[in-house]
Amino acid sequence: MQVSEVMTTNPTCCVPADTAQTAAIIMRDEDTGIVPVVQSKSSRTLAGVVTDRDLCLGVLAESKPDPANIPIEQCMTAKVITCTSDADLDDVLKLMQENQVRRVLVVDGGNTLKGIVSLADLMNRGEVSKGKTRETLESISKPSDEASKPRAESAKVK
Repeated sequence: MQVSEVMTTNPTCCVPADTAQTAAIIMRDEDTGIVPVVQSKSSRTLAGVVTDRDLCLGVLAESKPDPANIPIEQCMTAKVITCTSDADLDDVLKLMQENQVRRVLVVDGGNTLKGIVSLADLMNRGEVSKGKTRETLESISKPSDEASKPRAESAKVK
């Protein structure tokens, strides 16, 4: 089974100049903990990602004043774990394990955002065994130096 069969297509995204508050509002309204960051809304070329953890650690914990005026580029993660829509689900599980992430952004060959696939998507809609998803969750949850940041410069499965 391929990622395209289980991914969320066309996720709501931000641009680097959008504010931390804008990202938080999207997270609230979309009931998600992650928002892709694209270079422009028209091109949808992937620039990074902002997570609820990025907002907590990069804005709140740093006591930055007024999240309505903090650009996302100041707290986003530029190292992004990606795959293409034709990637095999088992390969994406390995990518999640190796990089300790629960979500992988889906891009095309030109790094244009196409969707997002989460561990929950793989568990609920994919034909992945419970043993493999449990193994992935255990790998993701192991303590590391940068638990919320990908270890690879820009990991990708094609």
